[in-house]
Parts: sequence; C-alpha cells; structure tokens
Amino acid sequence: MSSLRETLALWRDSFSLTLLLESERGQTFSRLLEGLLEWMRLLLNQPTVLSSALKRELDTRGYQETEASAVISSQTLRIVDHSYFKNIAGSKRGFKATPIYPEELASTIAEAEGLKKKGDPAYRLLEESVTRVLRVYDMVDEVVERSETAYTPGETDDTLLKELFAVLKPDATLTGLVSKQWQDLGFQGTSPVTDFRGLGMLALDSFLYFGREYGDRAVELINEAVNGPNWYPAALGSIHMTSFALEMGVSRDLQLILLRSLQTRPVVATDTPDITPFLQLAAELLLLFHEHWMRNKFTVMQFEQVAKEFKTAVRPWVRRGVLDGRALGWEADVERKRRD
Repeated sequence: MSSLRETLALWRDSFSLTLLLESERGQTFSRLLEGLLEWMRLLLNQPTVLSSALKRELDTRGYQETEASAVISSQTLRIVDHSYFKNIAGSKRGFKATPIYPEELASTIAEAEGLKKKGDPAYRLLEESVTRVLRVYDMVDEVVERSETAYTPGETDDTLLKELFAVLKPDATLTGLVSKQWQDLGFQGTSPVTDFRGLGMLALDSFLYFGREYGDRAVELINEAVNGPNWYPAALGSIHMTSFALEMGVSRDLQLILLRSLQTRPVVATDTPDITPFLQLAAELLLLFHEHWMRNKFTVMQFEQVAKEFKTAVRPWVRRGVLDGRALGWEADVERKRRD
C-alpha cells in the first residue's frame, strides 16, 4: 500500500498542474482524470493538490511570515489560484472584481481544502499566496479598464502620442497629430486614434511600452515591417497582439506567466495596479509574431489569416507558461539559444 501511495503522489505531482489547467477549460478527459485522482486520493488518505503544493514549497524554499518579498514559485501560486477559481471565482458568472479581504478568502479556501489554519506555516503561506494571486486579478481588471478608456484629445494623451512617434521614428519630426507620417509606423490612416478605438488607451500604452523598452530593436522592427520586402502594418501587429493578450488575460490563459512576475515582488500598496507584466508579455508576443512573419516571408494579403493561426498555435503554450518559438516549431533554435 505504501508503494502505491508513493506512486500516486509522484503521479499527481507530475500531472497536477497540467490537469488543473485543462480541467478549467472544461476538457472532458482531463476532468475525468482529475476526478479519478481525487477518488484515489480519498481512498488512500492522501493530501489535496493544494496541500501538497504548499508543503513542497515550504520544504524546498522555506517561508518567513514577515518577508512579503519571499520567493513563492509560480506553480504553487497557480495551484492556489486554481483553488480560488474552483471554490469562489468560478462559481460567479461574469466574475470580475476581486474580494477586498484576502485573509477571509484564504480562510474560505483553507476550509474547502481541509487545511489547518491558525499557527500553521502552510496556512500563512496560503495567505501570502492569495494576496499575490489577487494582484493578478487586479492587474487584469486594470488592463480591461484601460481597454475601455477612450483616447481623449488634450495635453496628457496627446503628449503620449507624440512620444510614441518620437521613440519609434527618432530620425523624423512629426508634423501633426493628423498626418500621413503615422502610416510609416503601420497605422492604416492619418490618425492612429482611429486604429486605437477597439482597444482604447491600452493600444497606446502597449505600443509605447514596446518603443520605450526595446529602443533600437523597436525602431528596427518598425523599419523591417513597414519598409522591408515582406512588409506588414506594424502598428496593426501591435494592436492584434495586445488584443490577443487581453483576450488571454480575461480567459485566464495568462495566469501562469503573470503569476511568475509576482514570485518575488514585495507587497506595495498603490491606488492603480501595475500592468507592466502584461505590457511586457504583449511586447514579447509582437516580437515573436514579427520573427514568425519574417521567417516565412508572408505577404500583407495573408495578415489576418497568419495572425489567426499564430494565436491558435501560441495560446496552449502560453497557458502552460511558455512564450517562445517552440509553439511555432522552432525547437532547435530555442535549444541553441539556451546553450549560447
């Protein structure tokens, strides 16, 4: 019996996160397998997946209650997130806003999962994990809000728009907010605001973040995309990838990657959630899409179809926390970059 228990524990540890991710999507086989594992767990009196994850985290890394910046692995955070979604959020149709008191939420999860509470190190770890999980939901809520915030002509938004042109076309001087020069960045017309309408200020936030953070590489990408032999509208590429990231954020496919950004971040009280990890992911999607385009020498007439196929290929990998060329069949290149 002990050997069977050890085998079961090893099997569950190996497949638990994958099964949880797939079961959230309603995959019949995964849900049946998860149910079978749960039945075997009860039969053999084994701990829950959450309890095992917390114990493994404590055994591997340790945890100091007073250190809000202590490292918590993204896998443990994702399993805590699954418990939150399963026991609370998932039961609320149209759920968006996050609870105010993470302590009460941790207590509810502990009760549902059969965890000890006061004085138990695993419970203290659960409380801190829940706090970080909720910050991801706050982040996504803020991203959604930015996508619903329209561009407002005036000093603040106009300044950001001028900066966008300056960072992506450093050798040119913008003649006006309405100008054919915007087409040199891959916008469809003379005013980028028209292209932003579907994503609001989030579209500008994302493209500007890309320009600021990637500097010369961003300028190079714009030149390759707009002026190269395999041209495509770079600005539309950014908008498509930002929209894709937003869609995955709302569907929770980004959870593992966004939680990874909070593994070591200390708790900081701010009025507005930091959406930098989301913007970084959108930028990485644009870079990957651009490389995919250039490798395959697509034509602009294929843009919509290529973007659609790219999203289909990348999404399942992102859900598992991977964003690189493996989703597009570049295993050898990815491995070579790792060795280098």
